[in-house]
Amino acid sequence: MIELMIAMAVLAVGLLGGIVVIAVATTNDGRSKLHTTAATIAESTMERIVAIPQKAVGTAAQTKMTDCLGNTFTVETAPGGSPLITNGAFSGSVDYSQAPLPSYSMRYVMCSTGVGITYDVRWRIDAGPTPSTQLVTVSAKPSIGNGAAAAQFTLPYTLHQLRGNF
Repeated sequence: MIELMIAMAVLAVGLLGGIVVIAVATTNDGRSKLHTTAATIAESTMERIVAIPQKAVGTAAQTKMTDCLGNTFTVETAPGGSPLITNGAFSGSVDYSQAPLPSYSMRYVMCSTGVGITYDVRWRIDAGPTPSTQLVTVSAKPSIGNGAAAAQFTLPYTLHQLRGNF
């Protein structure tokens, strides 16, 4: 009888451990999917921005992006944009504690498996290290509370690229 109780206790601990491993793996899988999609959106936004010559002005300095729900966003490519974090481990990344700026941010909806997940995408364009370049920073992260439980644990995905005269 004692052997049976010990065996049941060992089995119970093993099953609970297995359940925890499955729960952690599922959460990590969800977070990985959100991060990969954020990287894709940031890269797509970056490509659109650097395709516009830095000397373009007015509407020539703008491009458009449309999400899966049909929302069209104006992407401004003139210098300026979302504030950046100035110090610490995330220095140079977009500061998501600040309010988004029109034409330098968008609430892009990515549709996947019938569910639309909203991503907060922001960018900034600054003078580059030489007179003929600009530093473009684009960051994307899933919005918290949009049906993706792992979004609260996902850091923004940030890209930096130089854009020059061509």
